Amino acid sequence: MSDQLLAGVAKIDITPPLGLTMAGYGGRTETSDGIEDPLFAHALVLEQGDEACGIVVGDVIGLPRPLTEMLRERVTELCGIPGEKVLASGTHTHWGPALKSTGYLSDRLNEAVCEDYAITCVRQMAGAISEAWRRREPAVALAGTGEADLVKFNRRPVNVEGCTEMNMRLPLDQALVASRVGAELADTWEKGGPPGERLSTPQEGVQGLRVGPANPHLPLLKLSTSDGKPLAAMAAFGCHPVCGGDPETTFYRYSADWPGYARRVLELALGCPAVFLLGGAGDQVPLRRTGDSRRRIGHSIGGEALRVWELLDGESIGPLRVASRRVNLPLRDLPTVADARRALDETDDPTGAGASRERHELTLAERYEGRDSVSVEIWAMALGDRWGLLGVPGEILCEIELQIRQRSAFANTCVIELALDAPGYMPTDAAIDEGGYESGWSPFGHGTEAALVEAASALLDSVGGG
Repeated sequence: MSDQLLAGVAKIDITPPLGLTMAGYGGRTETSDGIEDPLFAHALVLEQGDEACGIVVGDVIGLPRPLTEMLRERVTELCGIPGEKVLASGTHTHWGPALKSTGYLSDRLNEAVCEDYAITCVRQMAGAISEAWRRREPAVALAGTGEADLVKFNRRPVNVEGCTEMNMRLPLDQALVASRVGAELADTWEKGGPPGERLSTPQEGVQGLRVGPANPHLPLLKLSTSDGKPLAAMAAFGCHPVCGGDPETTFYRYSADWPGYARRVLELALGCPAVFLLGGAGDQVPLRRTGDSRRRIGHSIGGEALRVWELLDGESIGPLRVASRRVNLPLRDLPTVADARRALDETDDPTGAGASRERHELTLAERYEGRDSVSVEIWAMALGDRWGLLGVPGEILCEIELQIRQRSAFANTCVIELALDAPGYMPTDAAIDEGGYESGWSPFGHGTEAALVEAASALLDSVGGG
């Protein structure tokens, strides 16, 4: 092609001060009291001909839409990239700061949420994109997909009655069975084929439950300078960052969790920044969660990314295309504000940690009162027919990622959750029927799965995959 691809990368420390409220666990009762490892934001920009885009991911639970809009406006001011060409997301670490007050937090913790830090954080993330833009240089892009197996499992096994029995943690022998069988299920969702298997047969090794898919795919974009020097790696994997956090020691300390360790594997080996995005992780949890699990999970994922990097060679892929669109997603039947407030008032401690579910329901009732759907933005970036990246808001279940990947015509499809917004879990229809944590906390209802998959597939086709 005639137009040279340009790429730039940058990272910035976004570790907050101590004493702020942390995000990720409704059971927390205190503010942060230490730093286990620093939090960062990583940014990548691409430019080719008249097309350009910026991608930034921070070690935060997720970015609410107002902060994303603020970030996009700032990027345009700093370096001229149009806001709609910018993708912002979080790694979803459960050991970072809360960026806004929220229903599940107690009143005391909501008071310790720092709006000034949230604004500073998104300005830093915007600055990272601007710095990456300043550093852009001729680049060669290559793409591949690996498989990081036996590092996670699907936390939504189903019993013989067809109901979900949530398993956030499993003994290692059971987790290994769930991980292995889940990966086998994921492989049945073949590209261009019919729907794959969504539940296994009852597994004696997992309490007789039927386990769900655990997608092991790890897409990676390799960017090198024109003389072959590593410039940047961008990879994605779907697994909740919920490792570690001993309640007696590190539960209130900041950490990037396994994504931080995965990044360091690549950065130490290659000498360039590594951008790790979160794939479909809504129902995916790590095999190990205690002791040195952050290191072990992160090194396993980062090691597989490095293996894929080293195997890639050839001509640069392209051209670069970027697009976005909006899609309406149906809401579930939410309580009225009056009913939700009454349910909260009837709890033993309406302002304490034990009433987090009731406060969350009241927040949803107030936010969506009188509405039956919500408009969200999805975002796509492609390099020819070899690499297609799709960003969707909220936390998606593994089956949604598998369906999008199955219908994609790209050789390597990277599906990212928590892109541009963090409105909650996006469940499948089956997950709603089977019950469980994700569908119970989600504002979305039946039809969300089909609407999201259809819109995502059409958007990927529009940037060159079909």
